Amino acid sequence: MGGDDPSEVVELEQAAEWRLRKVDADPADERSAGAARQLQKLADELRLLHGSPLYLEYMAICNWLGESDGLSEFALRAHDFRAMLGFGTWADSGEGYLRALIEMAKETAGTG
Repeated sequence: MGGDDPSEVVELEQAAEWRLRKVDADPADERSAGAARQLQKLADELRLLHGSPLYLEYMAICNWLGESDGLSEFALRAHDFRAMLGFGTWADSGEGYLRALIEMAKETAGTG
């Protein structure tokens, strides 16, 4: 993890590490191993999207949520989403992950 990474990248990598600890505890846990690989892939792709129009849209809605006291609710929803990746929830790419977060943020704001 780089010190200059966006918080979303750090959170994805932390979720991947959490899944890998589950694999360490149970090496037969293929679902957690697959989820860890996907989470790291999303983190790598999201790192490349930093500063893109899609990422800027995401940041704008997060800033708006922060001003309207909805950011903590959104943060909980985003955490749950990451925890469920590979277990009933999926994002195929960093872009898809960002789009899912934007949709969750809009729903949290009552505009989605």
